[in-house]
Amino acid sequence: MSFNNEYVIFVGINNNNIISNIKLNSHSQNRSIDHRSKIDADQNRSLRSHESGSVLIAVFWLMAAMGITIFSSMVVLRSDLRVVDSEKSSFRALQLAEMGVAIAAQRGIEEYDNILKQFPVNDIAFAEFEDYFEFAPDEGFRVEIKKEAGRINPNHYLLRPTPESLNAMADVFQSWGIELSEAQEIVNCLLDWVDADEVTSAAPDGAEAEWYEANVGSLNYPFNRAFYDVKEMQFVKGMDVVAAYKPNWRNYFTVRSQGPLDINDADANLIAVAAGLEEMSEIGGSEFSENVDEIEDFLNGESESGSYGRNGPDGVKDTVDDTPIDVNLLIDELIRLGAPSPEQLTDRFTSSGNTLRIISTGIKGEYQRKLEVVLRNRGTNPSIISREEIFGK
Repeated sequence: MSFNNEYVIFVGINNNNIISNIKLNSHSQNRSIDHRSKIDADQNRSLRSHESGSVLIAVFWLMAAMGITIFSSMVVLRSDLRVVDSEKSSFRALQLAEMGVAIAAQRGIEEYDNILKQFPVNDIAFAEFEDYFEFAPDEGFRVEIKKEAGRINPNHYLLRPTPESLNAMADVFQSWGIELSEAQEIVNCLLDWVDADEVTSAAPDGAEAEWYEANVGSLNYPFNRAFYDVKEMQFVKGMDVVAAYKPNWRNYFTVRSQGPLDINDADANLIAVAAGLEEMSEIGGSEFSENVDEIEDFLNGESESGSYGRNGPDGVKDTVDDTPIDVNLLIDELIRLGAPSPEQLTDRFTSSGNTLRIISTGIKGEYQRKLEVVLRNRGTNPSIISREEIFGK
């Protein structure tokens, strides 16, 4: 019995240990489960927090991208609006320039008429001019009318090559200091450029296609037609000599007038050149000769004797009191100074050229557009010789 009791006690003890172990194991398992649950919960919270942070960063980036896009769009839109506004203002300035040309082309409009000076009303410097149109405060135009016959037309002499005409061209070059023989050679080259044949004028002085092909390498020279532009003259044989004596020779010529030099518009030195009188006191110098000074005095008149000259009593060109000078009176003065005979000079000058150069500038705010139109026979049967827009002047 004692054995059995010990056994029972032992068994009981073992059972208690087992139960205790079971309880301990169960408690440990519960604690482990709770710990894992906490870990899982912490991980879930960390994951959710990380996801929330990523979403927030993405939102910030999206907002930044949208802000940059909107800002860029506004900048582009603002730039486009400025371009559109600039184009509108520039086009309006061109319209005003066209308006100025249309007004100046009307018969009876003179260089001194105030209607040609419609400055913006917000320009205080020109407040004294009368307003003829209802423009915006920053709109207006100004127009200059110049006589194109104030310069020498080479076509006038070369297209009808009489001895007097060719002598007139040679006199121009002689007035700059070029010797007579060399001046005549240059004139012959100019004549070969405009005539229609292939025969060299006054060979070997002239120059036809064979000379240009051999010396210039061009198969297109000469043009065998009238000069369309003064710049074409530089390609003619011998004009390099002219440029050496007179670098600014282009300022003395035009191809748009009808011929003779207008004595009431041309400068005194141009009149001297057309008459074959020495222009400068010395070749290549900067001072005009005494001939030019005396022609200038003649054109200005003598106020003491009541002769006010072509600019009238106020002495200002292109004003209402201008008084045209008679050609014959000028020819007498040129003969006194040593010019050729009256018969040779008569065809070189006129007292009223009928070809006008109209320079119209349209103004719109800070924008300006300038047009230059050459008009012939304004009073009777007007015709436009050329029209171009001038940039950078």
